[in-house]
Amino acid sequence: MSEPEDKTEKEEEEEGEDEGAEEELYEEKFISIFEILDAPRILPEPINLTLDHVKQIQSELGIITLCWPDVEKPNFENRIHFPKRYVHNSDKEKLLLLYTENFRRQFDNLYPHRKPLLLACPNEVGVMKMVCTTLRPTTLPYPEIETWEDCAAFIGDHFKYEPLEAPTLLPPHIYSPHTVFLRQAGHCFEIATCLCSLLIGQGYDAYVVSGYATQDVCLKIMTRTDSPFPPEVQEAMVVSDTVVSSKYALRPPKDLRSKFLLAMEQREIDKINAQKAKEVEAERIRLEELEKPPFDEIQGQRLHSWVLVLAGSKRVQNSLFIEPTTGTAYSLDDCNQYCGIESVWNNVNYWVNLQDCSKGLEYLNYDFSNLNNWEHLLIGEPFKWRDSTFPKELEDEEVNYLRITDEKHLDMPTPWSLRISLPHAALTKRFPGGVKKTWYKRTYVEQFAPYIQQDGLTVRICRYRDLDYSPSELYVIEEHYENRADNLVKIVSDCTTGDIVEHYSSGREDCMKKHHYVSGDEVSVERQRDIEFYHLARYDGLSKLVLHALYMTEYYQNTEDRIYYRHIDFAPRGKPPPGILEGTRRIVVKAVEKFHRDEKKPASEDIATREFAIVEREIRIKYHYEEGKVTASTRDFFKSLADMGDELKFSSDLTVGYQSEIGAKPPRQLKLFYLYEQQLEDEEKTLYHIREIEDQITEVLKLRCVECAFPKLRISLFNQEYNEEHRRGMLEREQQEKENREREVEDEVDYLTPYIARLGKLKRRLTRNEAKEAREWCLKEFKVMLLERAMDIQDQFETLSQMLQNKQGWHKSMQDSLSIEEEAAYFEEINEMTFRLRTLEIRLMRHKDLSPFRYELLENYLNIHPVLQNV
Repeated sequence: MSEPEDKTEKEEEEEGEDEGAEEELYEEKFISIFEILDAPRILPEPINLTLDHVKQIQSELGIITLCWPDVEKPNFENRIHFPKRYVHNSDKEKLLLLYTENFRRQFDNLYPHRKPLLLACPNEVGVMKMVCTTLRPTTLPYPEIETWEDCAAFIGDHFKYEPLEAPTLLPPHIYSPHTVFLRQAGHCFEIATCLCSLLIGQGYDAYVVSGYATQDVCLKIMTRTDSPFPPEVQEAMVVSDTVVSSKYALRPPKDLRSKFLLAMEQREIDKINAQKAKEVEAERIRLEELEKPPFDEIQGQRLHSWVLVLAGSKRVQNSLFIEPTTGTAYSLDDCNQYCGIESVWNNVNYWVNLQDCSKGLEYLNYDFSNLNNWEHLLIGEPFKWRDSTFPKELEDEEVNYLRITDEKHLDMPTPWSLRISLPHAALTKRFPGGVKKTWYKRTYVEQFAPYIQQDGLTVRICRYRDLDYSPSELYVIEEHYENRADNLVKIVSDCTTGDIVEHYSSGREDCMKKHHYVSGDEVSVERQRDIEFYHLARYDGLSKLVLHALYMTEYYQNTEDRIYYRHIDFAPRGKPPPGILEGTRRIVVKAVEKFHRDEKKPASEDIATREFAIVEREIRIKYHYEEGKVTASTRDFFKSLADMGDELKFSSDLTVGYQSEIGAKPPRQLKLFYLYEQQLEDEEKTLYHIREIEDQITEVLKLRCVECAFPKLRISLFNQEYNEEHRRGMLEREQQEKENREREVEDEVDYLTPYIARLGKLKRRLTRNEAKEAREWCLKEFKVMLLERAMDIQDQFETLSQMLQNKQGWHKSMQDSLSIEEEAAYFEEINEMTFRLRTLEIRLMRHKDLSPFRYELLENYLNIHPVLQNV
């Protein structure tokens, strides 16, 4: 509605009063400029600038210190002794710093809107060092970290990340890679320098990047990152829906249902599906809102460092970024974690980015030889980027010499850092303190170094349904093990259903591969559980066993008797079948066995399914189908009460069967009797097998209880870091052997001691007659010993010769009636006896030849014996 044009007198008076009040208020607020100048003012207190404030401002602006005082007493984390190049700059390094400071001033003059560049930074002792000289290319002698993937993963796990104190300012220091590895901690620039040093040492074209990243990357927040341990997805069985077209296929029956009712049902189904899709979409939107990072006031201004690896080196197909704090690699086309790049450098040169990063890092050109996109610090580019102007017939060494002598520009000095030192124990321990705990999106991961946990646990993964990470949302716990003596490798626990699945590697005595059961205090074969085995390692070919209180199912593969399935039904506890008393063991009600086809037998005689109805006292057999037949032969046996005795009785009334072959003669009574007898024997074997399997599983479950309560770890003999017990035992054995050898040298064997003891003269000197008597005893008994040894060898030879003659005579009389096996055994025994005869003959000849020399040696020994000097 429009306002009326005519106003009342009262309204005009009110408007006039308001205008007058505004004029009065304006007149009251007017203040003269002189009054403002003459008014008393409170000045802020003066700030006392110190040398530390100046250094802080200098660091924030990236100004390079051009004075190099000598550091007389360096002290860094209780470390006093440093190499000279840590506390002193060489002339070439000083010249490089002068050159770098000049470059910085010119760059600030040309690009005043750009933030300060990180060109140089103090080291551990406060000495200014160029960032390119901090890189120390190193090759470590470990095959575990040869590739860039292994290096990145190791660096991401090995160091404790320390965020920058001021996220938007340059770092106050950059320690040497050697020191960072010793501390096992550092900020992003130090960790990136360590990773780049290893990658360059391995031959990769790697660079340290100085730029800007998101808050999650700079603070290493992983709660919005997918876990590197995704849950295992069970592969679903694909069922083919293809239908074989046939000319004579049956037509489908006519659909007589009401189309209106079908349309109404479909409408209801579509409505329900639409509601479900709406709920799913709402849940997805809710999760996206929860997963969004919080608002960051300094988004895009947080300083960060990472590593760039260019394609073309060591089979790197595409260039990529590597986040050193986590070891994660990102493609250049998918790098939402990084906001911009200021500069990159390696151990050869330094390049400043001149491109606009607002569109994204994937649009940048990473050709550092392009001066329109990158400004380099030193004039000389790397040799590999230049076009060769030297003759091709010159060798590489001559070309390098000519380049060095011809070019008169400054190049990069050698690295000042010590070579990276990484002992194998630190490589094995991997994590700081041997433990790493990380929160990922809906996942909490604990990683342990080998042998840190007493039970061999290396990884524990807790998976949650939602992002609040409450205990009620925990639904799966996955644990990985290594070096277990029981070959346990993984346990997956479902907190919702209580299901526990244990996985084992090959090598267990019971050949167990997988054990699935429900958590509880009772350990029994009557509880529901599934056990899988390495069937190739078992003598019976058992591959899977399903246990239940009322049944047990066995699955076999590659068995001699061609069985592949056995199912046993048990009577419920407390309800035994009529006429059967309940005992400690479960009562078998029925056993069903299934067999594969045996092509050597006719199908009518090859059993396909056999059922032992224990309670019903029946045996039901079904044979395999003949080719082209639609029915199979069957045979049922009914056990009489007389079969319970020692004598087996059979009649035609105890069996019934069906023959699928038309016109086939019924089987004879004797053949049925033998078949019945065989089935009874197989039934006894099956029952015995059932009890044996129950006993085996009981022993396995008891063993598992002991293994869980007292876990043991397997340590290799070559593992010097953790095999302290074997190492200590080896040192003790070596020491004992050394003492035994020394004792043998000190205590010489005296052959005359027993004969002197007969005279009772061990403590005083012997007379001439006593010494002569002892000498004669020793020589006489030695001669008797030589003679007895020869006679013993001769007796063994004669006895064995007589046995050989007797054996040959037996063979001569029985050779016509011997079988092939007995003939082979005879010749094998004859060869063995002939070999022993030849051995005895050689021993006797050797003994006869050496006896005179041994006797002469004993005489010489007695002639120079100090006790027999009077003889």
